[in-house]
Amino acid sequence: MIKKWLVKLQDKIWLIPALYSLIAISLASALAFVDFYWSQSLTNVLPSIFFTEVPLAQTILSGLSTSLLTMTTFTFSTIMVVLTTYASQFSPRTLKNFITDKMTLHVLGIFLGGFIYPTLSLLFMKNSLDGQLMLSATVGVLIAIMCLAFFAIFIHHVATSIQVSSLIDRLTTEADGVIRYYCDLQEKDDISFFSKEYAPVAKTRVEIKAGTSGYIQYADYDKLFSLAKEHQIYVHVNCPIGTYVNDSNSLLTVTTKKGQTSLMKDIKHELSGCFNIEKERDIRQDPVYALQKIVEVALRAISPGINDPNTANDCIRHLGKLLGQISQLPDEGWVYINEDKEAYVRFSLPPFKEILYRTFFQLRHYGKADVSVLEAMLDSLHFALENSSKKHHQDIVDMQHYVMETIDLSNFPTLDQELIKQRMQETQRLCSF
Repeated sequence: MIKKWLVKLQDKIWLIPALYSLIAISLASALAFVDFYWSQSLTNVLPSIFFTEVPLAQTILSGLSTSLLTMTTFTFSTIMVVLTTYASQFSPRTLKNFITDKMTLHVLGIFLGGFIYPTLSLLFMKNSLDGQLMLSATVGVLIAIMCLAFFAIFIHHVATSIQVSSLIDRLTTEADGVIRYYCDLQEKDDISFFSKEYAPVAKTRVEIKAGTSGYIQYADYDKLFSLAKEHQIYVHVNCPIGTYVNDSNSLLTVTTKKGQTSLMKDIKHELSGCFNIEKERDIRQDPVYALQKIVEVALRAISPGINDPNTANDCIRHLGKLLGQISQLPDEGWVYINEDKEAYVRFSLPPFKEILYRTFFQLRHYGKADVSVLEAMLDSLHFALENSSKKHHQDIVDMQHYVMETIDLSNFPTLDQELIKQRMQETQRLCSF
């Protein structure tokens, strides 16, 4: 399962720094070879300013090695400070947004490579080469200048990333990307909305267990479709992406069109291998988790220790737009079909009503005493209603009633009561059209 392996590899924080380290090792080795055998020839091609003698080269590279190690240490310390801030001020689930950020990993990789190159170049230099001109020191200086430029970029990046508005924008963009993934998916020719006509005729059904415990992070639906077509079976994915499963939970229900139960013993491992089950959730195919991260930032903002309702309100209003987009996805899910309209794989997300509930039930509980948070929740539902499909209008109205159900408006000042009633009436007017 190459695609599954590549998905796992993308999560590895060490990958990009390791690539830069390999580039630095290769560059140091190549420059050492050039210095040993071709430096005299290159003096006739390149200006003499690019060449240094061995003692000076050793002095330059030694200084660069020390200074770049210091900068690498400072960068690592800065990353730790930002991670602490993310965990304490925003949400532990947002740590991954910074630590897997491409800019952070590239800067760390450049500094590691910048330290490895001069250190290896010093190792390759021999005292017997005394008097010979070297090119390694000049390349080391150029690398150091590049490291300085990226250090300045990194400081700006950290100053931007630590702002809560930037984090909310990134989380919203991530969630929007996941929702668009499913919107684009349903535009494919071999995928259709599920309906009863695609339900299989019951013959022989086999349950395939998860075989391990954890969250379903990723599913290779294309591979699943390929296997189903090859063996002429119908596969129903029982658990949506993001579901926590035990090893005994039913992951798939397979209907064999020809009643070949012996076939399942051969392909059971291949079918379950299309899923990546790990100890934590992943955002790539999980729009519910993308919403949860925004909700957690809002909950942390209205907690007594932080008490920043404006940040919470910003998060909640962003949720409204995203919920409106999710409402366009079918509750029944999708099916992979062939040219003859025969169904092979069915999969789905949680129903919209459940997503709506899980988005607001904690916000309702912890934000019910703050009129600004109540207003933000009503605004969010209003935005969702504006962008939602008509079949979900009643679900959104029901959620508005749920949010206000246990709140006694008579305990609020008159102006607050008028504000809340006005927001509720706006939603009701929109729903009546």
